[in-house]
Amino acid sequence: MRILKLLILVLVLGIPSKTSAQEIYNTDYSFTIEGLPAGENMRLAYYLGEKQYIKQEVLSQEGGLVTFKIDTLHVGLCMLVFPDNNYFEFVAKEPRVIMKTNKDDVIGAMEVIASEENAKLYEYLKYNNQRQMDFQKLEANTELSDAQRATVQMDMEQKGKEKREEFIEKYPESYLAQLIASSIEYEPKEAPAGLSEDEISAYTFYDYRKHYFDNIHFSTSEILYSPVFHPKMMAYIDQLTVPQPDSLIVAADYILKETSANDEYFKYTLITLLNKFAKSNVICQDEVYLHLIDTYYLNGKAVWMDEEGLSKLKTSADNLRNNLCGRLAVNFELPDVNGANQSLYAQSADWTILAFMQTDCIPCEKTLEELSKLDQSVLPSFNVVTVFAEGDKPAWKGVLMEKTKSNWVNLMNIGDLLNAERDYNVQSFPTLYLLDKEKRIVLKRISVSQISDYLKSLTN
Repeated sequence: MRILKLLILVLVLGIPSKTSAQEIYNTDYSFTIEGLPAGENMRLAYYLGEKQYIKQEVLSQEGGLVTFKIDTLHVGLCMLVFPDNNYFEFVAKEPRVIMKTNKDDVIGAMEVIASEENAKLYEYLKYNNQRQMDFQKLEANTELSDAQRATVQMDMEQKGKEKREEFIEKYPESYLAQLIASSIEYEPKEAPAGLSEDEISAYTFYDYRKHYFDNIHFSTSEILYSPVFHPKMMAYIDQLTVPQPDSLIVAADYILKETSANDEYFKYTLITLLNKFAKSNVICQDEVYLHLIDTYYLNGKAVWMDEEGLSKLKTSADNLRNNLCGRLAVNFELPDVNGANQSLYAQSADWTILAFMQTDCIPCEKTLEELSKLDQSVLPSFNVVTVFAEGDKPAWKGVLMEKTKSNWVNLMNIGDLLNAERDYNVQSFPTLYLLDKEKRIVLKRISVSQISDYLKSLTN
């Protein structure tokens, strides 16, 4: 029996869409579990992407009987979850399911009384369970050499592959066939003759990437309600795509085009990608986030969003437009400690560290101390420009005397002459930028150590 590590105890809101979910109505699901006491809290849960959601909770009855009667349920892979979060899976595709098993040997003792889909599923799971035991016996066999063990293992892998294909051919219209097929990795075609080793590697990679989603049929959302699609999508983004904004944008657009055949797939994919890049700690990937908002949310393609939600996203996007990596930083002119106006672009240096700060801010003081310790003798020529939010001037001058160097340019944003939130997306303090000689944004929202590492890399 498996252990459920993450169980979200909420209900998902229905998805209004032109392409409705594959649903079953007035379900009657009955499970008899030998060894299960009466009065146990049992939960029927379903997958949606990477998460699991509770659909209904009931108490077990005498004899280990657990019954669920549900008005509407998405077709997909579901779980019967025990109080200790152990669980077993079953297919929800028919309105009536009757299954019987033993709490201590769910798969081995499973008897499917009424459900063709689950009879097929457990035929496969029992085969797979036996196969795993065979692998364990092989690993424990000390009489075989490593070479012999590898040969036997390869033979078992090949037989497993053939068995999976056999199940697909045997039950082509089943949910099991969809699960197996969507989990099978595409095998790249043999590269043309005459290519170099590097060319063969490139050919193999791009052929694999091109056909990566071939076995998922996006016209139906049934596999979305399983644990298959989400990790496959994340692997495409994280492992098969160069982690640069341009490449990630192309990859995101490709997946969204593929999933647009089904409204549920499209919605899940767009929300998931937006959240991923909104939370990304990788420097400069916010360009992907901005692209998703502009291209899809603000272009009328996120039909589930209300005006308030779209307005918040627009504000978030607008705060990024002026400070994307590779673009010229917005110029500004602010007073220094002596009251003289200083322009950002007037500061001549190969590199400029632009630091947004505020007084009475312990993290800011720590960052200033770290900046003051940067060794200019071993790093490329750089200047530091601090911009403090408007505050108590004596306190500001005290911080400058204690924490900064005399050659720094220290400014205060009097009267919010600079819209730091809009032009530099300053949401908290401290916020650091690294600008090149032309005041082009190279790094943003980074630490002092990251700046130091980057500048050191330029000297190596």
